[in-house]
Amino acid sequence: MLELIGAIELARDSHAPVLITGETGTGKELLALATHALSSRRSREFIAFNCASSSRELIESQLFGHQRGSFTGASGDFKGVIRETDGGTLLLDEIGELSLDLQPKLLRFLQEGEVHPVGASKPVKTDVRVIAATNRNLDAYVRAGRFRADLFERLNVARLHIPPLRERREEITLLIEHFMERYQREERKQGLRLSDEALELLAGYEWPRNTRQLGNEVRRLVTLSLNEEVIGAYRLSTEIRDAANSSPAPAAMLVEGKIVIDANLPYHEMKYEMERLYIAHALRQAGGNLQQAAARVKMSRFGLSKAIVRLGIKYESDGHSRVS
Repeated sequence: MLELIGAIELARDSHAPVLITGETGTGKELLALATHALSSRRSREFIAFNCASSSRELIESQLFGHQRGSFTGASGDFKGVIRETDGGTLLLDEIGELSLDLQPKLLRFLQEGEVHPVGASKPVKTDVRVIAATNRNLDAYVRAGRFRADLFERLNVARLHIPPLRERREEITLLIEHFMERYQREERKQGLRLSDEALELLAGYEWPRNTRQLGNEVRRLVTLSLNEEVIGAYRLSTEIRDAANSSPAPAAMLVEGKIVIDANLPYHEMKYEMERLYIAHALRQAGGNLQQAAARVKMSRFGLSKAIVRLGIKYESDGHSRVS
């Protein structure tokens, strides 16, 4: 995610389109908002338009606008969202769902900076930064003839991919803390915390619907809890508890002081699991003493503390460190 933020910093003031890819719920619109907020256009409009929200006829009018009388029901002129965003940033969400017959019109807008409203005799110039987002594999769509290659090339200038949450497990604990604080403020509650068992189940879940699902789960728990309550694992959604009961053997384990790991894991998961077990083992060997554990792994105390938070390691000073 830090690499993504760095890419945004580099491309923030470019007029070139940005293509954001990632599974549903990974936060593509939030990344688009961040790109706009960091850009020189931040004082102007940011409009998100869902390309799968309406029929082909309505989307053409909604995007490019229309003139009065251009079709039945067109009782007045309508600028369309592209011209409404003039000077700002337009997010074209679910761009992969845009019909093939509208794609040439969008391509012309990207190439020439002009739109042709329905029923108009000539195009209109406009200045809009475009960010497109999709959970589809546009490369495969192009090969299958479902998306124009020239439009794809025009959009695919600055490409940002958001990995699914299951590939960013070190962030789950931090996201839980963020959502707990946020929803307690919104619900005007205080003192809520999750039990160690609940945290362990949340950190180990696959989150098929990604960050959005995690946020919704925490919000539900906060909404249905009383002030100062310790939220137990039995309060978690059934699918999360069932997944824990049917979970496979761990991908990595400590055997006689050595880390044994599944060699079929993707690199990022392998690295995360090894680091998590390595730090937890050092804490156990040091009886929970941070200074001694830091000396064992040749890290600073501050660096080790950051790693413990990032990896979601729970430990007690009596030596019973426990990974969650």
